[in-house]
Amino acid sequence: MRKYILFAFVWACVLSACSEKGIMEYSDNTLYVYFAADATKDSTTYSFKAYPSGEIHVKIPMKCDGVWEREDREYTVSADKNFTTLPSDLYVLPEKCVFPAGQLQDTIEIVLLDGEVLKEKMCRLMLKVDETEFVKEGEVEFSRAIFLVSSKLIRPDWWTVWDGGYGGAENYFNIAEQIYLGEYSETKYTMFLEELAKDGVEFDGKNKLVLKKYSLRLKRRVEEYNNDPENIANGKVPLKDENGNKIVIPVVG
Repeated sequence: MRKYILFAFVWACVLSACSEKGIMEYSDNTLYVYFAADATKDSTTYSFKAYPSGEIHVKIPMKCDGVWEREDREYTVSADKNFTTLPSDLYVLPEKCVFPAGQLQDTIEIVLLDGEVLKEKMCRLMLKVDETEFVKEGEVEFSRAIFLVSSKLIRPDWWTVWDGGYGGAENYFNIAEQIYLGEYSETKYTMFLEELAKDGVEFDGKNKLVLKKYSLRLKRRVEEYNNDPENIANGKVPLKDENGNKIVIPVVG
């Protein structure tokens, strides 16, 4: 909850700062470039606990509007220094980005790096599109992309977002929680990351086959622990999390 309160405050500041810019004014030479995600609704959280390599390569969908280009249009992105707390040596931005001629969607990539400061606190990187004579920011809601980064264990976005439903209904549950891993706990997530690390796998939540595979592996690990005669004799079963709750992995397969 604290993260979302902070995010709402930060974004309110951005909206206030941008409120005097007015609406987009189209011309034959102006291309409006903006982030595909609505920053008033979405920020992305990363924990280097899930990326032991110390690098996170983030692909960011971009969109444009305005002039229908007959040739490629170059642009750049940079950190909004007013709201970025992540040290500049802990991220790498592309030197230049290019929207191919006539294309309305594209993807850029940035790299996030681990650092000592992230062991103590969560830091924020807020990106913006740099305006030039012929490239301008889009609507304010899409004019920033926000990333929260830490080395501490943090519940990942893929274990929070509502991304499941039945029969074409709107999304109303979280797939990782409802189908694969069950209720989140730091103990469970740590064990899941340990299973990934055995194969050198870093998981960003996108490939559900990877989620299923390592959820099943974790489930077998918990079952082996609970069925071990020595653990039973010593009263160590069932395996519990940091809150004293029994660890349950619902995945079937």
